[in-house]
Amino acid sequence: MYTPTILLSLIAAAAAFPQGYADASYSAINPWVEAGPSDSRGPCPMLNTLANHGYLPHSGRDVTVQNIADAVSAGLNFAPSFGSALGAQAFALLGLETIDLEDLNAHNVTEHRASLTRDDYRAPGDDSIHVDLGRLRALLADSSTDYLDVASLGRSRVRVEALSGPPALAGTPLTQSLGEAALLLLAMADGPVPAAPNSSANASGVYDDLQAPKDRVAAWFAEEKLPIVLGWQAPSRELGLADIQGVSAAVAVAQQALLSSL
Repeated sequence: MYTPTILLSLIAAAAAFPQGYADASYSAINPWVEAGPSDSRGPCPMLNTLANHGYLPHSGRDVTVQNIADAVSAGLNFAPSFGSALGAQAFALLGLETIDLEDLNAHNVTEHRASLTRDDYRAPGDDSIHVDLGRLRALLADSSTDYLDVASLGRSRVRVEALSGPPALAGTPLTQSLGEAALLLLAMADGPVPAAPNSSANASGVYDDLQAPKDRVAAWFAEEKLPIVLGWQAPSRELGLADIQGVSAAVAVAQQALLSSL
């Protein structure tokens, strides 16, 4: 179990990771290069990370749906169809054929209320692009163990939605918020991901053993860098929309169980 002091140290250590990795497996992953002052980054840590590793254009500019499909496949072993669906929805909402990653900060496109790691956008000047370390600390503290799981993410969803206040999330923002939690758990999972159930209604219990080590989660969010130095590897099998939907449903069940007990 991490104490608050250890959590602070863990986040600080993540922010201090060297730009070069000693781990031999790093050669299979594009090197990480920090975003420069003219590079575009948005509210999605996954896309920012893929740009920092060069799977998306490092500039974060003139990004296409195909770029996103290729990047999630090459960098994270997620199905290109997942990247295409993610990109197509955002591009359609923006009415654009190419984007700069910062364009995704438009409200309820990728930016949404009750994010796990970003502040809500309430007024011009609010920063909903960069990670809020207070939210990251709280996310890690929602679990009493050394990893995040479906139960802790259900707890996190209850907390951040209460923090944002009414109205309750619904429609696309609700889907995005659950998908955000699912993506975190799937991308940072330590071990194989169970096969997705035939129906999201049958997701309860399937993912109980899925775990994302806190040190890897902290490292990823703090610097938007794949935490290879901590033993991270891409999922052993290609993951897709069915996996996202299955874990999203499991987190929703955990969230509702907590709300019902209040």
